[in-house]
Amino acid sequence: MASRRRDSGFENICQLAAFRAGLAVRTVYALMPDASPRVKKKVVNKLLTWTDGKDRSIRITEPIVREMFLRHSQCLQRNCPALLFTEPLTRELNAFFAEEGQ
Repeated sequence: MASRRRDSGFENICQLAAFRAGLAVRTVYALMPDASPRVKKKVVNKLLTWTDGKDRSIRITEPIVREMFLRHSQCLQRNCPALLFTEPLTRELNAFFAEEGQ
């Protein structure tokens, strides 16, 4: 691939990207020979997205935790003394789901 850049690092990245894309296409064609070209292209794109190295894990934020717990909690007293620390709970939930995914 002839590019306008003279940077050898860029050339290496282009070669690796082309290799990765070709490998994904060959894999999909081998695993799904009867699928339509549209389905194959969709699967190739998903495969390339999954393997691009970006962290796409979902993080639970403090407002989400607060909303989850407050929506389902009740107090019998008018001025409820219940105290909920959402920040440590948020960390714990994210740690739990991170371990589960590995």
